[in-house]
Amino acid sequence: MLAQAGDVSSHDPIAIRQDADFGACACVTSGSGTNADPFVIGPWAINKVNGIGILVDGTQLSRSFVILNVTIAGNGTNTSTGIVLQNINTSGTPAIVAGVGGNGTTIQALNIGIQVANSSHVVLDGGGANPAGPGVSSITGAINHNFNGAVDVENSSDITVRGWQFSSNGQDQNPDWIALDPSLAHWGVGGVRFFRVADSLIDHNAANNCTSISFSLFYSNRNTVTYNAADYPFTMNFMVADGSSYNTVTGNVAGTGDFIGYLVADPLPGTATLATFGSSHNNLLNGNISHTDGPTGTEIKTSVVPAFLGGFVILNGAYDNQILGNQDWASTGGGFAWAQAALASSPIGVATYKPVLHCNVTASGGGGGVANLNGNVWSGNISKTIDSCIPPQ
Repeated sequence: MLAQAGDVSSHDPIAIRQDADFGACACVTSGSGTNADPFVIGPWAINKVNGIGILVDGTQLSRSFVILNVTIAGNGTNTSTGIVLQNINTSGTPAIVAGVGGNGTTIQALNIGIQVANSSHVVLDGGGANPAGPGVSSITGAINHNFNGAVDVENSSDITVRGWQFSSNGQDQNPDWIALDPSLAHWGVGGVRFFRVADSLIDHNAANNCTSISFSLFYSNRNTVTYNAADYPFTMNFMVADGSSYNTVTGNVAGTGDFIGYLVADPLPGTATLATFGSSHNNLLNGNISHTDGPTGTEIKTSVVPAFLGGFVILNGAYDNQILGNQDWASTGGGFAWAQAALASSPIGVATYKPVLHCNVTASGGGGGVANLNGNVWSGNISKTIDSCIPPQ
């Protein structure tokens, strides 16, 4: 018999580690815990969180659940997390169903909004996917003003992140332009961060002023990033790096990235990250839009702008990637670029803008080598400026 949920407006932090906890937490408002009728946790307001607002560890779970329409707020420190889902759906037959969402969900003023780790078949749905185009509709779940970022997914597969509004998440980190070290100290979470994630979906979200990156894939494969809208990040809106391969990025609209709109990148040769993760290859960027990317005057003056900036950039030895049918306009450095970071004595360790440093690639992870453009293909793209080493579009 489930405990009664009690006050529908407020609740203490919730921890679910075994099936009995669904009854003991006084947090389940409906459902029977089956795949067809999962337990519903919410609506609840969990405020002044110092630690984790809602934790679900699936190691010993066999029941299905949904976290719906919750409001979670931090206590002003940078150590707390709104929702943590870990070890979900890693064993058991049938697999449990797990989800977070609802357009009544608000998560803010924490370190990270939602963290998913060592899990599969988890759906995070803010309920605001725009049926008419990229981004979200006017009513959506919101993950805002979190110190490190909104959604961090690690060591997982078959994860869906859809229909959220992300605003003002993350800080201006210290980007690693040499080794592309994926740690949070260098890039943060920003809007959505995938690390070691496969066969997952980032779809119809909107990220505004989420730094350092709106959407990032590190060492992640066979993922799909579709119809998201992104603006005003430091450093870029979309990044596919560190051995990330066979990903599809399509139908997204992005602008005003401080340095880059869309980046497919390898670490420089000789770095530990390249040895660990390998090269990024066979990614498809198709039908995306990027506009008015470029640094501020202060960023240029302080020499923190990499010289390989642009709208769509393939960096270093990444190979066999396809950049097809995209559009860019008014991006500093050019619309479409093939470049390599050059070591230099600068605050960021590589050559900085000005001038632009493009068409200088000597590294190759494959694709027939540099003479074959590392097998990278640019076709049908539209921009005022395209690097001279890229075939005419």
